[in-house]
Amino acid sequence: MERENLKEKIRYTKTGKRIETYEFEGRLHQKIILEKEQFYNHIEAKHPEITLEIIEEVLEDPDHVTKQSKSRKEHYYQKQIENMNYFIVVSDYRNIKNYRFIQTAFSINNLDFLKEKNIHYRYSKKK
Repeated sequence: MERENLKEKIRYTKTGKRIETYEFEGRLHQKIILEKEQFYNHIEAKHPEITLEIIEEVLEDPDHVTKQSKSRKEHYYQKQIENMNYFIVVSDYRNIKNYRFIQTAFSINNLDFLKEKNIHYRYSKKK
């Protein structure tokens, strides 16, 4: 899958710190930010099976988007690709309206893990 909607951007903090990011579009959220440092130092380092292409596919065309509770800010984007279940945690972006950020992304093969996460369904793909 080609990265059609993935954009590379540079953002600056209030103190002027330069942050390189990737910007995705999601099923429920239009602007989802992933800091490059977060991707390379955390996601790719700990979960080498996760690529930018997989993240983009899961966000744009998930099987489900759930929340653990109505008050929690995290959304769990999920998609099965071949025999692997991919899971991306998306949360509010530090008090910036209309932006969300990716906390982590990983794959799982035991769906029991999702039972406590899949309490409130925000989106389910029609089969």
